[in-house]
Amino acid sequence: MIVRSISILLALALAHVNGQSPHEPPDHHWNVTTECQMIIVPQKLALELMPELLDEASIEGAFGRLQQMVSNGGVELVAHLVAKSRSEERALVESVEEMRYGTEFDPPQLPASSTEHPAILKEWPLVGITPTSFETRNIGATLEVEVAVRSEGQWLKVSLVPQHVRFLRWAKTDAGKLANGERLFVEQPIFHTMKNTSSLVLKNGQRVLLGSHKVPDKPGQMELFILRVQASLAQVK
Repeated sequence: MIVRSISILLALALAHVNGQSPHEPPDHHWNVTTECQMIIVPQKLALELMPELLDEASIEGAFGRLQQMVSNGGVELVAHLVAKSRSEERALVESVEEMRYGTEFDPPQLPASSTEHPAILKEWPLVGITPTSFETRNIGATLEVEVAVRSEGQWLKVSLVPQHVRFLRWAKTDAGKLANGERLFVEQPIFHTMKNTSSLVLKNGQRVLLGSHKVPDKPGQMELFILRVQASLAQVK
């Protein structure tokens, strides 16, 4: 009887450490749904809604008004990311476009006598800088998340990184000067990143304002990251 009692206590302790309720059936597991909306709103409206969005008691009402404005075209929903996973498993969802650009370049091929006779350059077929190495940048919205279900599904330990990357413009970088005085340039992309790295403890189904950012190419506009995480018990067949 004493040995059996010790075994039961050890099982309960291990279940608690692993985040599993001692009353949870062994053939069940927790499914997690994470939603992140990225919404562009006028700065004045964002500041008016901020107290409600930061208050757990009023955020649902403010979020409902934002959804109505999205439907009416008053504000812009730029991303609605939904990630599904099991408890304590990482999930990644992306809505991106890959952009490749040169990072290393070969110098232009010039005639050997061009420094003494600049006129030769006028008849030279091509003066260019050739890219030899490239990088790829994802343009768009991504969400990386891991959720651990606790207290029989009442609380969720959430670690996540939502981000929105924009390509803004090309910028010229000086790459030298030819013998005739003409300057050479290479173009490099300028990116803008909105990103939050967060670790939170939330109630199951709770909605929260995760971040607010100024939009670089839209003066007077702000982008809100609004998060909701929900866990449900599923039966393993």
